[in-house]
Amino acid sequence: MSESLAARTDEVPPGLEGAFAQFCRARPDVGVEQARDIARSVYGMEVSATALPGERDANFLLCDGNGRRTMLKIMNASETEEDAAFVSRVMERLAGAVTEIGLAGIVPALGGDGIAVLTMPGAEGLMARMVGWVDGVPMGGRAGSLRLAHGTGRAVGLMARALQGMAPPQQARAVLWDSLQVDALGGLLAHVPQPARRRAMAGFLDMFRGRVRPLVDALPRQPIHNDLNGSNLLVAADDAERVAGIVDFGDAVFAPRINDLAVAASYQMGSGHDPLAGVTAMLAGFATVMVPEAAEIDLLFDLVVARLALRVLLTEWRSVLFPHNRDYIRRNSMQAGQALDWALALSPGRGQAALREAWAGR
Repeated sequence: MSESLAARTDEVPPGLEGAFAQFCRARPDVGVEQARDIARSVYGMEVSATALPGERDANFLLCDGNGRRTMLKIMNASETEEDAAFVSRVMERLAGAVTEIGLAGIVPALGGDGIAVLTMPGAEGLMARMVGWVDGVPMGGRAGSLRLAHGTGRAVGLMARALQGMAPPQQARAVLWDSLQVDALGGLLAHVPQPARRRAMAGFLDMFRGRVRPLVDALPRQPIHNDLNGSNLLVAADDAERVAGIVDFGDAVFAPRINDLAVAASYQMGSGHDPLAGVTAMLAGFATVMVPEAAEIDLLFDLVVARLALRVLLTEWRSVLFPHNRDYIRRNSMQAGQALDWALALSPGRGQAALREAWAGR
């Protein structure tokens, strides 16, 4: 099954106990042979299997005798049926609605269910979801070009348009990767080793709690992908500046729609003379599909910084919690730390003003 660890009580804020429990549960201990058995008995498929990296889930690339590829996800034991069903509804809503980029559809189990509850030894009670394979190459941890940023923004806009009007889950999803929770995670600051960065982050969390949080609830809200990092954003094999697909909706939440753009932007901030150039290009790409409201533009910079701070906090904490998975957990940590340090060093209001000026002069 999987190993379970515990966070210190002073690290867990009230209301986020379930979210912390998810992160303290190691990935399911399911191997390649078990994945093949699951494909055979649950999906009726004879396949080869290759293990793929993952933070909380066990993931496998499957390939049948005809060369058809699919991806099998064995979900973390802490995943609830309600959360898994919400993710499936998001994926089903997008299927067919967005054709400009590749998005995986759900492959049903033999009984027709999109989510299968496993019964075989070693995986009892775990949930599985199989999805189609999306062609493309992960963007990785590098900052992309302005063309890629613009295409990413357009892809976010296409998903936002398809998901608008979708009802929220009956119970709000508690996901630590939800940037709106960042101000509650001050207990993790002790894991940030750089004293100057730690002090600057503490100041940002206080500012976010007092100034940003009261404003975000008024923003347009809907399901968002919430994890558009360099592993989940695919570029074309023959054109590294063109978005080819988006994968892994496992962290989807019901949140301000602009936060999906902020999440993606946090991974494409450069380190040159204008680190915000990618953010403004992404905003312009988003606007080719959905015109953002003035309040969304005003809060975009703070939401980008919130995601950067969240990435630093959770990366430092989880790399201690799971040292055997440290390389995967820290794969984007250098870019996050550099971008965060730059953003926190700006004079108050400068980042917000830069994005407003860029939008006004588009």
